[in-house]
Amino acid sequence: MLVLTRRSKDKIVFPQVGITLHFIRVQSGQVKVGVDAPRDIRVLRDELFAPEQASTLCDRQLSYLPKDVRHGIRNELHQISVGLYLYKELVAASLMDEASETFDDIQAALERLDKTEALNSPATTPPKPASETVVLVEDQLNEREMLASLLRLQSVPVVTLEDGNQAINYFHENPAPGYLLIDMKMPECDGPTAITQLRAEGKLDDTRVFAVSGTSPEAFGISINSEGVDRWFAKPVDPSLLLEAIDCPVS
Repeated sequence: MLVLTRRSKDKIVFPQVGITLHFIRVQSGQVKVGVDAPRDIRVLRDELFAPEQASTLCDRQLSYLPKDVRHGIRNELHQISVGLYLYKELVAASLMDEASETFDDIQAALERLDKTEALNSPATTPPKPASETVVLVEDQLNEREMLASLLRLQSVPVVTLEDGNQAINYFHENPAPGYLLIDMKMPECDGPTAITQLRAEGKLDDTRVFAVSGTSPEAFGISINSEGVDRWFAKPVDPSLLLEAIDCPVS
């Protein structure tokens, strides 16, 4: 059994399925976890999906697997589900030793799932063309991951970056994506700075640039044209307008 001490900013990687768990904050008996997963793996949150929707989706995915494999996966998922509830109750009761043991059991179940051949992502899956990719630049983790999840649910390839410097480096090292969705106010290197440099270098000639901000274009001296940004999305962003702008079907 692999036993780990989990601190803020630690992570656990499941390379066979391409999933990484980020322990963003561990404090006062609560753990804030971020999940990085391939776009073909759906990560469900109960506050965003009704229980019956999540159950239907899981049942549909499992139905394609052999019966004995489905049975084993359901057993592991059951252990994880019960374990998470038990872990929460033990932490609430300040029984930290028992909570730690339960967490290790949950982790072991996740590792067994990671080794399940039926869940391995095919190595030969062809990559999506760069022209369909959205590069999402946002320094706030929650906002970045929620927008990325929204796009991935529509089968849109997404690259997530944390600031303007990372965006500049990405365009220097990769083919131009179809879209750049970038926050305007960020530390280190903000949106207007990154856009100005990339425009001057001709790196955005084949990319549609969408700005996201809680303020107006005038506040940043950004124009809405071929020299600035193609669209300006005010926060809070209307998801239907964003999906429509990148040619995604809106339900």
